[in-house]
Amino acid sequence: MLPTLAVSTGALLIDVSLALIALTIGFFSALWYVRFTSESSQNTSEDAKNTTQDHDGENAEAASEKEEAALQAERVDMVSLQLQDLAKNMAIDVGEHNSLMTDISSNLGELDLETAGSGTAVAEALTQIFAANSKLQDRLADAEKKIQNQAEEIRVKQSEARTDALTSLANRRAFDDVLAKNVTSFKSESRPLSLMIFDVDHFKKFNDTHGHQAGDEVLRRVGSTIAKVVKSTDIPCRYGGEEFALVMPNTKIPQAKLAAERVRKAIEELTIPFEGKSLKVTASMGIAEVTASDDETKLVRRADDAVYAAKEAGRNCGYWHDESQCLPVINPVTPKAAPAVSETKHEKAEAAPSNSVGLKSLPDRAVFLGELNRRISESHRFGVSLSVIHIRVKEYANLEKEYGDAAGQLILDLVAQFIRNTLRDMDLLGKLELGEFIVMLPGSSRREAMLVGSRVQTAIANCVIPLGDQQLRLEIQQGVTDVKPDDEAQTLMDRAEQTAELPEETVLAV
Repeated sequence: MLPTLAVSTGALLIDVSLALIALTIGFFSALWYVRFTSESSQNTSEDAKNTTQDHDGENAEAASEKEEAALQAERVDMVSLQLQDLAKNMAIDVGEHNSLMTDISSNLGELDLETAGSGTAVAEALTQIFAANSKLQDRLADAEKKIQNQAEEIRVKQSEARTDALTSLANRRAFDDVLAKNVTSFKSESRPLSLMIFDVDHFKKFNDTHGHQAGDEVLRRVGSTIAKVVKSTDIPCRYGGEEFALVMPNTKIPQAKLAAERVRKAIEELTIPFEGKSLKVTASMGIAEVTASDDETKLVRRADDAVYAAKEAGRNCGYWHDESQCLPVINPVTPKAAPAVSETKHEKAEAAPSNSVGLKSLPDRAVFLGELNRRISESHRFGVSLSVIHIRVKEYANLEKEYGDAAGQLILDLVAQFIRNTLRDMDLLGKLELGEFIVMLPGSSRREAMLVGSRVQTAIANCVIPLGDQQLRLEIQQGVTDVKPDDEAQTLMDRAEQTAELPEETVLAV
């Protein structure tokens, strides 16, 4: 009974904490709304009075103020609805967490502690609890950040308009109505429906760097770009702040994935001129197709979960929700298997991966430099992390000399394959000379890159390559660095190479 008591007590404490957090958020959200709405109403009244008094001399200024008031009203409308969403999602998160804690507690309560393997079961239960707590904490932190951002948007009373004044897209109120109508059509007529939600990446940092006027211009251009690249039957909407949505009637997930990638590429290729600068942004896409168990809230949540997965994967990509998990919109290409130099009935490469990345297919130094320069420019403009790993196969020249060119090619193919298997789709692996590779990790800090390098090193160290009557074990040496304010591609690559220790002898197990 001890494990059950411990888990139940822990779950109770978590639920109490969550209830207090939800209560606090609800209270301050309401307080912010009432305060700013009151102030805005007073300011609007005073502006109207002043406009009447100065009617003959300030018509242009009054028109400008009227347009600004309309924009502010749109912002408040979106904020109010987003706060409602956050409250609903928080309730769902707490409910899912409670259900998981109850299941774990029940399983532990039925466990005979004197039975062999009970310790392992308890350890697995604790691991599940820690993972669930961590996930919930991340979602709550994200909700808190959104609330803080949205509080700044509240200025005047809610707008009843259905068109967003800034982007000319359907606004959040229109989105809710259109989505509800199409979900009803799905349930009554089995008409397919898919939903896309996406965020402009690092928009708050973009605003802080370039100013809110530049941010508004970005949102205008993103809105007009969406309207141009989607189908005429799709309904593009400004969902809130830097978030957009696309309601896609009569669309199943394969077509929705194509639409998501089309929108993502259009935004990535967009250049926005502003005060003599050329601004660039990207977006993280999330899509979901409605199912029989969905209502509007659940469908939005599934699409939003996919957006969250895209952000975790490094941003500027798309994910879709299949009811149980989030998957990348673009599936990685499966390479062909690498040929073995020699293999007998009882000799096979241990721990060798099943798919191979051919060395010839990798970008060379020149191509890699060009792509790295582009990513460095993005990093400097938007403050995005960027790291590089230089990888060297120890004693490669001697290995190639001893075993021949064919064996050397096999070694490099296998090393490239092991490296590729540890990377994300957005990462770039390039080939250098004499058994050396270079890896670019957009969105990754130096610490994160070092973890990737450690996984590569471990995987290769566990690989055994059969060469005739011998078995070859490889070692690699690596250097890791991240981008600095004055870096160019070549200086970044040079520093990564310099941080690698001098190569030692390769270990051969015969």
